[in-house]
Amino acid sequence: MTVKENLNRIVFLEDDVKDLNGRVTTLEANMTDLLARLDIIIRMGRATLAIVAAALGLDVGIEGGMF
Repeated sequence: MTVKENLNRIVFLEDDVKDLNGRVTTLEANMTDLLARLDIIIRMGRATLAIVAAALGLDVGIEGGMF
């Protein structure tokens, strides 16, 4: 290989690395967004579960007191 061919390969590899760096940055941003959304969904599920558990506990308490 000549020096010019090696230089061309290096330039192409640098361009590929820049493209990959951009893609990785985009994936990191998307992953952060996804984790934030999952965290919100989990918290909403916990709140819903607490409300349902409180409502069921109240129903059991009222029914138990009536009998």
